[in-house]
Amino acid sequence: MIELDELGRIPVFADLPRERLQWLSDNLTEFAAKAGDVLLRENEMSTGLLLLLEGEARTRRRAEGELSSERFVAPEIFGTPCMVASIPYPATLSAATDCRLARLPEVAFRDLFVSCGSFTRIVARVMTDWLTALETAGRNREKLAALGKLSAGLAHELNNPASAMTRALDHMLGEIARLEDSALALGSRAVPREAVDELRALAARGATQAGTSAENALRQGEAESLLGDWLATHGVAKPWLTAPCLIAHGITSDALAQLAARLNAEQLDAAVSWIAQILELRSLMHEAMRSAARISDIVKAVKSYSYMDQGPRQEVDIHNGIEDTLTVMAHELNPGIVIVRDYDRSLPRLSVYGSELNQVWTRIIENAVEAMNGHGELTVRTRRHADHAVVEITDTGPGIPKEVGPHLFEPFFTSKPDSQAQGHGLGMGLHIAYRIVVNRHGGTIEAGSSPAETIFRVRLPLADKGTGSV
Repeated sequence: MIELDELGRIPVFADLPRERLQWLSDNLTEFAAKAGDVLLRENEMSTGLLLLLEGEARTRRRAEGELSSERFVAPEIFGTPCMVASIPYPATLSAATDCRLARLPEVAFRDLFVSCGSFTRIVARVMTDWLTALETAGRNREKLAALGKLSAGLAHELNNPASAMTRALDHMLGEIARLEDSALALGSRAVPREAVDELRALAARGATQAGTSAENALRQGEAESLLGDWLATHGVAKPWLTAPCLIAHGITSDALAQLAARLNAEQLDAAVSWIAQILELRSLMHEAMRSAARISDIVKAVKSYSYMDQGPRQEVDIHNGIEDTLTVMAHELNPGIVIVRDYDRSLPRLSVYGSELNQVWTRIIENAVEAMNGHGELTVRTRRHADHAVVEITDTGPGIPKEVGPHLFEPFFTSKPDSQAQGHGLGMGLHIAYRIVVNRHGGTIEAGSSPAETIFRVRLPLADKGTGSV
């Protein structure tokens, strides 16, 4: 029989009166376990409360391909939340050393839980701490998953302009070498001064914006063919390489006719080659500059999105936060999604936790994109209603089922089947958004839905009412 003083030293039993400790001792079954013995298996229903009286035990759990482990030293109790909620044990529990244990049958546990107020209060605190820890872990995991998704998307967005810049710079090196050859050839052919001035004027032309329609492509192809033939008849080498560059900058045979009248075949060949190299090099430089500007815009948007180098609470224009969110989410907003903006720019700046509020827009927009399956219209509207700023995000997805609506902002709730939920987080996204809007900013968030239209409406007080923490 287990000594009453030994039971009294276990925190969960510390407030039990002596007669209850005696009753507990009478209902406990003591047993021993050797190092390595399995006491409870993951997802197994426990038949009683386990007490670790002497020795050490450990839990192991495999989640998403990763094995986590935790070690416990006596005295310790295992399975309280599982007994209360009648749920399987979430990990495999085994003896890390030779152990002395005891088991309280489920019937005895429930009897004690119902009849002893002090024990009930302690178990309630244990359950509260367990649920809080579980929710916190879920929120952190959801945030990490969102961060990973955002990082992957940004890497993709940055890779495109970075690759374009690399290609342009690499090509530019070759063009510089060819430009040197063209310049030397131009000088050796003794081109007249008046022709040089005309060459400079032609080389100063910018690229034309012809568009990408099939009709424009056909027209441009025909122009390149005509110019190529003209260049070939005038002795220009490799006209099929030179013609596309000249046409792209609006230079046709008519523009070259006066030059051809002044120069012999060798001079014209050198002149046309020099013009083409100058124009191509300038185009490559502009492409590299556009790519660098795009990278700079993305980095600037990310910095603004996260409110890097700023205090946690700022006076912000919520439209800037929405636009930053749309920028960093560009990888998800594929061409099949049309974004409609309807902003009331007269809204005053709000005192908010900027980076947290951007998480709200991110999670709502993510839901909208998933609902539309990558095709539809996303409308972001802002307006003022009394003493609140209102942000409405509307999608043209299939709508929210009636049975799902009341649970949208609950923690761990997801309407996706298990097979679809993999990789989509724990169902904490909208719950986090709810806590940020309501708990942190004193606002409200709600969703309304009808076929082909779902609206998430966020109201934020114009005056500072933020309290508490997420």
